[in-house]
Amino acid sequence: MNKFFISILIFIFVSGITFAQDTITEMDEAVAALARNIHAKLAEKNAQKVIIGQLNFLDSIPPFSSYWVNQLTGELINMPRRNYVIIAGNAPDADWTITGEIVQAADVIRVYSRLIRLSDRAVEGVFSSNFLRDEHITDMILPGTGGAVSAGRDPYEPDSWESPVVYTIGTSSAAPVMNRALTEGDEDFFLLVPDRDGRLTLETTGSTDTYMHFYNYDSGEELASDDDSGQGTNAQIVHNVRGAVRYLAVVRGYNSSVTGAYGFRSFLTVREGAASRDNPHVYEIGIGEGNAVSVNRNLREGDEEYFLLVPDRDGRLTMETTGRIDTYMELYDEGTDELLDENDDGGNSYNARIRYNVYSGKRYIVLVRGYDSNVRGSFGFRAFFPGSVMLDADEYEPDDEPSLAKLIEIDSTQQRTFHSADDVDWVRFQITRQGRYTINARGENNNRLDTYIELYDSNLNMIAEDDDGGDGLSSRLSLNLGIGTYYLKVWCIDEEPDQGYLLSITSR
Repeated sequence: MNKFFISILIFIFVSGITFAQDTITEMDEAVAALARNIHAKLAEKNAQKVIIGQLNFLDSIPPFSSYWVNQLTGELINMPRRNYVIIAGNAPDADWTITGEIVQAADVIRVYSRLIRLSDRAVEGVFSSNFLRDEHITDMILPGTGGAVSAGRDPYEPDSWESPVVYTIGTSSAAPVMNRALTEGDEDFFLLVPDRDGRLTLETTGSTDTYMHFYNYDSGEELASDDDSGQGTNAQIVHNVRGAVRYLAVVRGYNSSVTGAYGFRSFLTVREGAASRDNPHVYEIGIGEGNAVSVNRNLREGDEEYFLLVPDRDGRLTMETTGRIDTYMELYDEGTDELLDENDDGGNSYNARIRYNVYSGKRYIVLVRGYDSNVRGSFGFRAFFPGSVMLDADEYEPDDEPSLAKLIEIDSTQQRTFHSADDVDWVRFQITRQGRYTINARGENNNRLDTYIELYDSNLNMIAEDDDGGDGLSSRLSLNLGIGTYYLKVWCIDEEPDQGYLLSITSR
């Protein structure tokens, strides 16, 4: 037996009963014989993808079943000259499955295993393994309740990051519970490979105070961790995952002294109509903000939405969300999966906004999620290039330095433009009566033009500055000013201003 799945065990504890090594050896020998027979049949039938289901006993999954399936998986994976693959979950493209049940017959416990061709549900092989019923076998087939294993070493030990226990992901909250036990300072490792994109729920059951970590198995990146989000002191993690990616769940006690039995289960839910990285919404990019179509989507807790953008020209593309929920946006190169840019609150209020130089024909993926996993609600998404009409220089040019500053009257408004990304407008004004004044610089068409204002005294010493103090991305200053001459420097953070702006100074 390969050391990946079993080491030499002297004792195994289940429900407080000590199991003799002979019981485990008998099971291992039976599993090895079964694996050889199944392997021969799979090779004969040119099987490609095989899934292994659990063994039912009285409508439950006892510790016996979990141990049996784990060992069978290990035996098949290590078969020489194997042309098929063992995959986790209910993979839609699998062509074979191994399933069965445990039955009682007088003093005999019989394990039936069936090899089924999924294309027509034909049974290609039926195999049985018999065990004399004794106290050890009886305890191993007792129906589990999520915590049937005692605080001793369970049948899956030793496991580690390098040798995790393979868990077959379920499709609903009725997924089978794998019974495990934590000894002092123990950690249990579960390998999970979803067969499709979706939301993966991982949770523990029972009365032991557990703590869970969730990782990308191949990169080692920790994706989430949890203490008591499940029932009672159980851990629960809900995370969006990608099909065929390997993930690892690590369960430990809340602290190193916690011991006891617990159950582990995981299931994948796929929302009908939801986009994924492999099946994103195709979005048609607009030309000019007014021609950009807003696509309305709804986020559930922990949800993500994906949009595919294929620009028909080179240029600076604006991608943004609209609505009232706190969104977060990420931009990826679809071909390389490289993260190109990300943003939290660059748009209006809590909306996300990215401006990025893109290339014609290149494929980009935009991911939109809530700022955290608790955010839910509707949002809009749109993407557009700037309008094709370039802004002309306004009547106040040239005014790019203080000596060229043009006068603006108090309680009046000037219509101006940033005719280039580096255009700066200097303005002067005269205060003849001490009081409170408000200075505004906002977009001519809407509050999405990202203006910036700086206020200077007559000696060009800066007094104040503002970026987004007005509505949306508009700038605004409201302060007390004494009699004298003042200067304003107004400029735009946007690299491609797509509208003019209105500058005003009003007295209280």
